Amino acid sequence: MNAGMFKIGKWAGIGLIVAAVCIYAAIKIGFAPTYSTHKTVSTAFDAPESTALGQTALKIAADHDGQSGFLLLDRGRDAMSWRLILADAAQKSIDIQYFLWKNDAAGKVLMQRMLAAADRGVRVRILIDDSMTESDPQYLALLSAPENIEVRLYKPFGPKAKSMLRWVDYAAHMKVINHRMHNKLFLVDGSMEIIGGRNIGEEYFEYPGSYVFRSRDLLALGPVVNESGAAFDLYWNSDWAVPIEQVVLHLPTPEDAARNREALDAFAADPSSYPRGFYDNPKQIDAEMAQLSTQLYWGKGTLLIDDVPARKGRPQTHDELDRTGVTIERVAIQSSDELLVQSAYLILEKSSMDELQALTGRGVKVKLHTNSMAANNHLSAYVSYKKQRDGMLAGGAEVYEMRPDAKSEIALFEPDELETHNTSFGLHAKTMVFDRRNVFVGSFNLDPRSVDLNTEMGLLVESEGLGEAVAASIENDMAPGNSWRVQFDSSGKTKWVTLQDGSVIEEFEMEPMTTAKQRAEAEAMALIPDTGQM
Repeated sequence: MNAGMFKIGKWAGIGLIVAAVCIYAAIKIGFAPTYSTHKTVSTAFDAPESTALGQTALKIAADHDGQSGFLLLDRGRDAMSWRLILADAAQKSIDIQYFLWKNDAAGKVLMQRMLAAADRGVRVRILIDDSMTESDPQYLALLSAPENIEVRLYKPFGPKAKSMLRWVDYAAHMKVINHRMHNKLFLVDGSMEIIGGRNIGEEYFEYPGSYVFRSRDLLALGPVVNESGAAFDLYWNSDWAVPIEQVVLHLPTPEDAARNREALDAFAADPSSYPRGFYDNPKQIDAEMAQLSTQLYWGKGTLLIDDVPARKGRPQTHDELDRTGVTIERVAIQSSDELLVQSAYLILEKSSMDELQALTGRGVKVKLHTNSMAANNHLSAYVSYKKQRDGMLAGGAEVYEMRPDAKSEIALFEPDELETHNTSFGLHAKTMVFDRRNVFVGSFNLDPRSVDLNTEMGLLVESEGLGEAVAASIENDMAPGNSWRVQFDSSGKTKWVTLQDGSVIEEFEMEPMTTAKQRAEAEAMALIPDTGQM
């Protein structure tokens, strides 16, 4: 075959592939994903008092007049430790719901703990959104191999293989699949839970790496936990939750499961598999439980959780679907002195911008903290925020952007670790403090995706002690060396400054620590109309 014929054949082959993809997309468009929804209905464990963990929770809460207790999990090591402590203490039930569970060190350590719990007879139910799972998530199928563990994917899409057809299927069903389950819940024996901003992956627990997230969770016990099991069941038994066995291409054999278990046991026994400092002073279950009562903040807690979108039947209203956002908005507009907002992605809808101006007009101090361009892991989200930033400043808000070299984050690592990985830090916390009395910690970003597309959840807590603690944490994240303050200069142009004792010691006229290429990409992206997908 001569060169000309080879080129014709090559392009003909590509044309056939493109045609096949287009035909596949045309067939699929307009139809919901075709996975079966046949599965066993199950409900949350409802006798926490029959477990050691439940009895401990009851004992700790006994003298607090029906209030719930909350432990602030500000650092990755503690957030990982408490998940493992609760998993190791489980006797009856572990219910887990996350947007993302990676097959990395953090993911493997938690997988091993789930398998160990199942060996003890604990029922483990795990629900993961499919948006960011691997193309063929065999690691999750292996996790579901034991009898006591079930894994389900929320809105699975496309063939489970490294195939372009998977993403064609996503595009064909975007209207349905783009409504993601962003919830984050770790519920053990119906008695203690962890809710917040962390997914399961190394970057959320401050493992050394190229990108590390600043995030936040709450551990909770007491009456606030009582609703979480039913909330989990709402998603677990919905039409959108599909057993992973119906999704993966190849089911693991018993031999596959045995090899996986052996590898995970060895991995979990290696100190290098954990966040830095984890083994310097390892947490022991008995000691930590004994100290827990002295570490908790007490108050009235409310679980906020969005409804599951209906697959059939009557349309649901926005207020029904977005219970989290609607409640946060109601609490925010009632602030009388101060509103602190920490959101990885900060993109206000018009009503929120109007409410911001109304709050500052009433003398409420509003402080907003989000990612800088240099720290943001989604440039498109930064571009949408940038379009609004001048409006936020003009509306009277103080605006702070996290530095990728935040001093408080750098202090967690050795210099050689940072150099090896060329580490950059970014904000992932989704936290709000209202008048230092009410606190929200959860999965909800202040952006259109959280408001209109995703399902979200979190804890709303009325507690002055927790309010002061979280406010102090956020203000430390805003402090010089951790963030830049964004202001107008005397001519009305935007500038980024670092203040020390009230004096400007550092000032930039364009996004600091960014390249010309990054800024050019942002300018080009800004020409694309906003779609509400950010």
